[in-house]
Amino acid sequence: MRPIREMLDARQGRTRFHMPGHKGRLGPVDPARDVTELLGTDDLYAPSGAIAEAEKLLSKSCGAGASILLTGGATAGMHAMALALLRPGDRLLMKRSAHHSALSACALAGAEPVFVPPDADLADAARELRPDAVLVTRPDYFGRVEELPDAGVPVLVDAAHGAHFNWWESPPSAMRAGANAAVESAHKTLGALTGGAWMHFRDPDIARRARQMLRIVMSSSPSYLILQSLDDARAWMDERGAEALSETAGLCGAVREEIARMPGLCCEDLGDPTRLYVGTAGRGLSGWSAYRQLREMGVELELADAGGVLAIATVFDRAEDFAHLTGALRRLEGDGSALPALPAPVYGEPCASLRAAVLARTRRVELKNAAGEISARSVGAYPPGSAIVAPGERFTAAAIDYLLRTKALGAALFGAEGGFVEAADKEDALDAPI
Repeated sequence: MRPIREMLDARQGRTRFHMPGHKGRLGPVDPARDVTELLGTDDLYAPSGAIAEAEKLLSKSCGAGASILLTGGATAGMHAMALALLRPGDRLLMKRSAHHSALSACALAGAEPVFVPPDADLADAARELRPDAVLVTRPDYFGRVEELPDAGVPVLVDAAHGAHFNWWESPPSAMRAGANAAVESAHKTLGALTGGAWMHFRDPDIARRARQMLRIVMSSSPSYLILQSLDDARAWMDERGAEALSETAGLCGAVREEIARMPGLCCEDLGDPTRLYVGTAGRGLSGWSAYRQLREMGVELELADAGGVLAIATVFDRAEDFAHLTGALRRLEGDGSALPALPAPVYGEPCASLRAAVLARTRRVELKNAAGEISARSVGAYPPGSAIVAPGERFTAAAIDYLLRTKALGAALFGAEGGFVEAADKEDALDAPI
């Protein structure tokens, strides 16, 4: 029995509008290149040879003072970036829509998140709240791009979905937009293997500290196959990226024009022209229902939510892939009736230190009975992976109701697997109150 191989075999031959960005078109992976740190193969944690040269080329391509390759994904980068730039007790300003990896980064660094609403102006919030640093998600999962704030403190960017911006003039990449540090997932939108990411720093001294922190959060045996794929992805984009991105954006534009002629569907350009969020509510279809229909027609998309579905397009998609997508969208079946309204998010109530809650003893509590409990984990709907109840926040009846109603409409919850959540021991969690 080889259940994972059999599962992957069953998924071949489908049109892929989801990550990884290579779309299965990298060619075979050569196991002979799967080596370790030897004389002549360099060391990611103390590079002086080929890895050091690859990182210099990457820094030049991305406008950074120093860059570091990552084999543990953007999450490892977020953790190392936080450990390098934040100190225990620091306050990190972020929108409530930030990915939950930002919260685990705060837990590791001993920092506290300072949340503002998803539609808040971060520059105004920074002037009012005086944080020690600001985290910006740019672009977000749906391709929305916001300007980086002039905050007077370090600006850190979760650019997991924006690695391809480095080869585009507009929108500019995180570093060219003025970030102090940024993390990008090359595997999401470029040709790297899953787990391949990189981080950039304006100050090489901060980069050196971040590399030290990587030893804490990433394997001491980094994959050389992933390292090679990162270098190959950068080189491919240096040679052909600008032209290929222009072509992909043109194909996406043509898809938007076709969708505009389809009754009940819409597809707005939210900032990144290669993200195709297709609104399906006008056809009487939730995104989850549309997602299932498209799967039956051989089209695999990245995500669905109450109002639509998201397709991730990259330079590895071909004209016939877009034709399959538009043909399948045209055949979506809905009755045109109004859909139940998704409730507005209702968040947890801050009551304890995030780090204290994460490290506290825990017990399992059924979500529906968790009112008054302090969460030890991030709990929310995935994707996109934002916390509705963050560690150190109290479950309220309203937040629980929102989570359960969202699940009933078709969303998948994280942090509440099997209908249970991890409640922090109150004595442990409240030992370090906010």
